[in-house]
Amino acid sequence: MQESAQKGSAARGAMRSTTAALHDSRVLSAIPHIVTALRDASPGVDVDVIARQVHTAPHYFRKIFRDTTGESVQRYVRRYRLEIAVYRLVFTDWPVYEVAARCGYSAHAPFTRAVREAFGSTPAELRRREPTGPWLESGPGCSELMEVDSPGRLVAFLRHFGTHASLAGRWQQLRDWLEVHGYEPDEQQPLEITHDDPEFYRDGSIRFDVGTAVPEAFVPSDGIGLQVIPAQRRLRITHCGPVHLIPYTFMHLAVSAVMLGLYDGTHPPVPYLVEYERMPWFLPEARTTAWVSLPLRPVPPGSGPTG
Repeated sequence: MQESAQKGSAARGAMRSTTAALHDSRVLSAIPHIVTALRDASPGVDVDVIARQVHTAPHYFRKIFRDTTGESVQRYVRRYRLEIAVYRLVFTDWPVYEVAARCGYSAHAPFTRAVREAFGSTPAELRRREPTGPWLESGPGCSELMEVDSPGRLVAFLRHFGTHASLAGRWQQLRDWLEVHGYEPDEQQPLEITHDDPEFYRDGSIRFDVGTAVPEAFVPSDGIGLQVIPAQRRLRITHCGPVHLIPYTFMHLAVSAVMLGLYDGTHPPVPYLVEYERMPWFLPEARTTAWVSLPLRPVPPGSGPTG
């Protein structure tokens, strides 16, 4: 009797796990469509359209999205739009009303209220780079912000010019090259260097290098290049979630560098570096762990890493 009960409990647990994985996959497969919606300045997103794009009934999609992420689709999109808004407040000279309008707010007051609720400061205070309270170091899909001393590395890479989502083919090309030349791709340290402001990736092409750290004896061929990432002090944050949202993690990281007094430039601190836990495949239904970082000013002698 007890053995039968245990088997029944295990079967129910496996079923719940399978159902949760299916829900997670459907929600993650919607992320590329949600990223597209982020480019639209309308106040909300059409959840019915997104649900149909991932072959799920709208009412069911709303439920599994909330079960998986802990919030509604509209709130999820709103949080990312506010990240974009603060990035624009800090790194552009657009009038505040234009920043608000491009993020779906038709009036100044609700925009100011939303920014204050999310970041503890008003748009004007953030534009002046003078937050009135402690900066919220974690953001949607990212946490564990810290300063680190990053070692120098020799990187074998392929250059890519296009959108972030179009990198999949380049990663596959690099993976194929590694396999042909006797390297096990899953044992490499995959790196991605983004040379341009990710704001542009939303509407056009920018430059990326996709590669992996290699030993000094590495011999490149067939279009593979070599570059050196110098040893340097970096501000780093951990990204956990869809690969399509990594540029937004960088936006949060760049603003954090400004608000914490670690960067005082008027332009975004690019190039920035993404270090992946494993070779990315850019599948919408896959979660990705990656460390996004940007260089800081030189470290005074004798200083060590914060993290």
